[in-house]
Formats: sequence, structure tokens, C-alpha cells
Amino acid sequence: MAPTDAERKKVWAPRVRTGCEICRARRIKCDETHPVCKRCAVGNRACRYTLVTLSRPAETTQALSRAPFYQAEPPGWDAAQAMRFFVDVSIPMYSKFQVVENAYDAQFVPGSHISVFPYQPGFIMMMTCQRIKLASLSRNVPVKRGQGLGIEHLWDAFYEQMAETMGHLNKHISARSRPGYIISRIIDLLSVELAIMGSPWRAHLQGFFAVVSLYGGVSRMLKTWPRVIFALHYCLMYAVVGNACAPATDQIAGLDSWSEEEILTVYQFTFYFEFGCPSQVALAIIRITRLRVLAATSSLAAPDPLSSIAKEIAEDLHAFVPDEWSEIYPVPHDPLRRLLARMFKVATILYAVLSLPPDLAQSFVGLTEKREPPANPRVYYRIILFELIDQTEPYIKTSVLSWAFAVLGAAYADGPEEGKTRILNHLNAMQGMENVECGATTMLQVFPNFWASGKTRWEDCYYTPCQVMC
Repeated sequence: MAPTDAERKKVWAPRVRTGCEICRARRIKCDETHPVCKRCAVGNRACRYTLVTLSRPAETTQALSRAPFYQAEPPGWDAAQAMRFFVDVSIPMYSKFQVVENAYDAQFVPGSHISVFPYQPGFIMMMTCQRIKLASLSRNVPVKRGQGLGIEHLWDAFYEQMAETMGHLNKHISARSRPGYIISRIIDLLSVELAIMGSPWRAHLQGFFAVVSLYGGVSRMLKTWPRVIFALHYCLMYAVVGNACAPATDQIAGLDSWSEEEILTVYQFTFYFEFGCPSQVALAIIRITRLRVLAATSSLAAPDPLSSIAKEIAEDLHAFVPDEWSEIYPVPHDPLRRLLARMFKVATILYAVLSLPPDLAQSFVGLTEKREPPANPRVYYRIILFELIDQTEPYIKTSVLSWAFAVLGAAYADGPEEGKTRILNHLNAMQGMENVECGATTMLQVFPNFWASGKTRWEDCYYTPCQVMC
């Protein structure tokens, strides 16, 4: 006899850890058919199963913790990553700050291929250095190891690539390979060392000039290997400023063997975006530095009395008319063209006033726009220079004015505190800019110590060679 409704009891399926989530929630037996059980299929329900995680044996887990999994990188991966960084970061960063078309633009073309860099370890080294610079500059700290930025792995890779590049360079120097290739590898090393505080950047410049001399000098190299003009131009810029901001008895050897005609030939190759100085004024900087060396060493090699040399340099410098500045290469448009020309001219006159002995410096003071010479040339020209910097700043990246700040900081030894604070604020801002070298950081270290010393001479400020270019 069948049980009545009153006698019938509801029996629940036992709770189990198997079955789909829907059947378990409804407390009915699941046939566990995958991917959809029959009960869910009949009821047109969304059938879901709990993901089962299989636990590893303890010994397996312990072994994995000791030996992590490393994914093998495909051949050429570092070069591919460096090229991607160059295209995505370096090229836009370079293009953003250009004020006039120049020959260096051809090296920063969007869509460039890795094949344009014949020595890949050197290229990877430069891009690794660029990453280190950006990490340091984003926190406005000097580019040097041990800053606690969590990029020690980049420094390790950078110095490994540098060691490989130096070994490669030395091998080709010993084999007397093509000078163009040797010089290109020197530029690879120099370009990264210029950004790092305390680096041996001068040693690479010394080596560069030695190689140029070894292969017959500037004129012969330009006739035989015309493309070395890029390297000659690049190194000339840093040698000009590097010798100016160094003791007269500790100059970069090699540049003194270049004639003024050779210097102008190389300098007038193109506009250099980090040192937009008129060629006539740049030549005056070199001649003033050479005069400093003659005066400091009492050299008998001077063909004329030093006073005659000083007067000739001063006349040529004062004869330069900023409003009429033109070159064989494109220069910036007005008002930047006019402002740059005036600023570099005033900075160079002030450099002569600060660095030369008083009797030689007097030639550079002279008559100023048909007025009597100023009573205190240092104060007079530093006021004008600061005004020109303020006028030029809205039109160009401030780091391009690093030569002006190098002179201005030396001139402010006895200047007001307000002016010193403004100089340091400018340098702090420059230190954090994209795509700059260590010049601002160097001056931030040099100037406060110099001002606190109570001294005023040029070589009291630059008592050791300084890299002040940004």
C-alpha cells in the first residue's frame, strides 16, 4: 500500500563537495556531467562547477621556492627593447626641444631601424643610460649610482655593456681599424659619461683628440672620411666649454693643435642645440682660454706680447653685432636669434674679465656702446647677463643656457644673496629636465662652496675641471 501524503517524508540529498554549484545550492543530487549536468540542462539553468586547485606536495613547493622559473629571452631581445625605447622615448624627447633644423636631426628619425646602429652593445648601453637618467631626473637627484631608486639592475647592465664596449674599442684601436668606426665607439662612451657625476669624461675626449692626431689631423680626416664631421663637431663643443671651466694648467690636450681655420670648419658644420653660440663668439672663447694658458705658464711660444693678443681678441669680440648674426647653417628665428647672440657675447666678455689677469682683462672692458668703461666690470656685465637670461628663458629650454650660468655663477662670488638663490633655483630646475647632462648638478655642487670661500677668481671657482654643459 502506498504511503499517504501525511506519512510521506522529504529526504534531502547529502551535502557533498562534488557536483555543480546549482545542484549543491538546491540540495539535489547532481550527475556531475561536464560541462553541463543533466538537471541544469533540463531546467535551462546556468551550470557552474567550482574550480579545483590541486595542492602540490610540500617537497615540490619547497623546491620551487629555491629554484624560480626563468623565462628564456629570444636572441636580440635587449637590442629590440633598446630600439623600442629609442623610437618611443628618445626621438620624441629630442624633437620636443629643438628650435631650429640641424644636421643631428637625421639621427633621430621616427621609424628608424636597428641596422642604423652598427655596434649594438654600444647602442644598448646608451639607451640603458637614458633610462637611468630619466629615473634620476624624475626625482631630481644627480645621476650616479647608489641613490636608492631601485634601479641597481640597470646600473649592473649599464656597466656590463660599457665594459664590453671598451674592450671592443681597444681591440679596434690595436688593429688600426677605420678611424670613423673607432671614433664612433669613443662617442658612444663619451655620450654616456657626460651624464654621470664623477665620470672620466675627459679621458674619452683626450682619447678622441689622440685618435684624430694619429690619423693625420682634422683636415686629412675630413677629406678621407667626411662623416666624422659629426664626431668632430660634438667633441669640439664639450672641449671648448670643458677647457674654459678648467685650470689653465689642466687643459684637454689635443685641441691646442687645431688651427682656427680647422675649428671654424668643424664648428660651422651645424647649429648645436645645447650650445647655440655664434661661431665668432665661440672662437673668442677658445682664444681667451688659450690666452689664459699662455699667461699662466709664461709660455715663450706666444708670437706677440700677451697684451697685443688680448687687444686683438677683444676687438674681434666687440665687433660682433648680435642683431646681424648669421651663419652658413640655419639659426633660430627672432627674437631668439638676437637674444642668444647678445647673451653669449656678454657671457664671453664676462668670462674674459673673470679669468684673465687684470691688465689683459682691461682690453675686454673697453668702451661700451660709446660710453665710458664701467667702474666694476664684473658687476656691470653680470647684471646685463642675468637680464638676458631672463629675456631668453621663455623661448628656449633653460639647460641650453648652461654656459651663461657657468659664467654667471663665478661672477656672483660677491653678489647679493637674492641673485645667488635665483641662480640655484634655475639650476635645480635644469637638473630635473629631460635629456640633460650633469652640468646643472655640477654647478649646484661647485657654486655654494665657491661663494662660501670668500674668493672671487675664476680658477678659485673652477679649481678642478668641470663638466658644466647640460
